[in-house]
Amino acid sequence: MDIKMSLFHLGTMLMKFELPVDLIDDMNKAYDKHREDMPSHNDQLAGKIADEKKVNSILSEEMKQTFQTCFDKYIEMRSMTKWDCVPGPCWINEMKSGEYNPTHFHTSLNADLGLSSVLMLKRPDWYGVEASREEKPANGWLEFSGGDQSPLSISQTRVDAQVGELYVFPYTLLHSVYPFNSTDEVRRTMSYNCDLIRKG
Repeated sequence: MDIKMSLFHLGTMLMKFELPVDLIDDMNKAYDKHREDMPSHNDQLAGKIADEKKVNSILSEEMKQTFQTCFDKYIEMRSMTKWDCVPGPCWINEMKSGEYNPTHFHTSLNADLGLSSVLMLKRPDWYGVEASREEKPANGWLEFSGGDQSPLSISQTRVDAQVGELYVFPYTLLHSVYPFNSTDEVRRTMSYNCDLIRKG
């Protein structure tokens, strides 16, 4: 018997891109060079993280265009051609042992609809000792929560984000990062918000 299958997904779409190593290196170098001059962004963010800096001013045109391309691709894949992607604030979170990002979603003063992102720039070699169930790690992992608790749905997904991976998702998608321990290395990510403005 020849049975054919197609898979359909309902709900929120989450996209992962893999960016070039050279671009990641350039971003890390730009941040390391200017980090002391970058304004704090803590008062605008949910994270329990000491070092959260707004970094729009250090982005090269190549960096900006890379994010724009990924945002546009998300819109294209969703066939949402009536929206323009307008980049907004961009910031870097530099998590240290014991810090974390609680479950939250994003908003904008300029739009009710938008996309956000998480790009892994640097991470520890090891996230430390798991308190229990080492076969199901969580330390330092990024988690997305979809909210559908029905028995056959996938309500959460947890990823061990690697350097160069960029995750793009709607403002309204709940997400969080678990704390890690037992290391002096940092977990550095960059997030970029993008408002979706209806075309005139």
